Amino acid sequence: MPRAVALVAICGALGLLVLWLTGGSAALADWAQTAQRAAQDRMATTLRALHAGAPGALAGLWGLCFAYGFVHAIGPGHGKLVVGAYGMGTNASLVRLGGIAMLGAFGQALTAILLVLGGAALLGLTRAGMEEFATRWLDRAALLAVLALGLWLVIRGARAFYRSRPAAQDHSAQDICPSCGHSHAPDPVAVARAQSWREMAAVIGAISLRPCTGALFVLLLTWRMGLVWQGVGGVLAMALGTGLVTVTAALLAGGARRGAFSVPAMARFSPVLMPAFEILAGGVIMLLALNMLNSI
Repeated sequence: MPRAVALVAICGALGLLVLWLTGGSAALADWAQTAQRAAQDRMATTLRALHAGAPGALAGLWGLCFAYGFVHAIGPGHGKLVVGAYGMGTNASLVRLGGIAMLGAFGQALTAILLVLGGAALLGLTRAGMEEFATRWLDRAALLAVLALGLWLVIRGARAFYRSRPAAQDHSAQDICPSCGHSHAPDPVAVARAQSWREMAAVIGAISLRPCTGALFVLLLTWRMGLVWQGVGGVLAMALGTGLVTVTAALLAGGARRGAFSVPAMARFSPVLMPAFEILAGGVIMLLALNMLNSI
């Protein structure tokens, strides 16, 4: 990674940290909630116009959904923090981090679509009933999955930290078969690749289990009006807006990590610092999940 890009990522990550420590994140969250309420009011008006056949109403609805997803992602949420902590604590590539962030956002949209079409069409649930189901069951399931992911990162980081000891490194150098001169242990590159794909699925699943309330709002209204595919398109546009913000957070975290370890003084201690970063990231994810579980 070019040093300029790494510097931008580090500065961006530090700026977000300063914003959070100085209380600026609370003001940003208040602004985001106000913007979301305004967008919901305008979406309801646009939906009535769409139902009446007004020209340009569909494009207006999808544009508002995209804007809603964008401002919704700016506010507090577990998706950005999970992907950001995962990117800061692991050696996942920036492409993989961006894919996790975007797929997680569209996974949330898919969960909302399945919940509304299944809950409203098959079970006759109301909006309040679906939101209660999402809060009582899906939120808890998602946060438990996030908690498990954080615990896994802590355990894996602790194991890597243990293996970084000089005695363990000397032992690993002796894993060569004396008779044939080859190592019969699994290929480390293949193992890392398999782990990263499993991790990618775990992170996406933990994010996807928690649907956006704005998506439920749009899908319920459009389903009642007989505008199902228009509502599904709006929710996908909402996911795109959310995904762009989440991708930015993921790339800032991953870029800051790479920039930090490109410094020679940091790179020298990377066998110890990398597991420590992973343990710290897992701990942050666990604290986040426990805090959010306590609040629901």
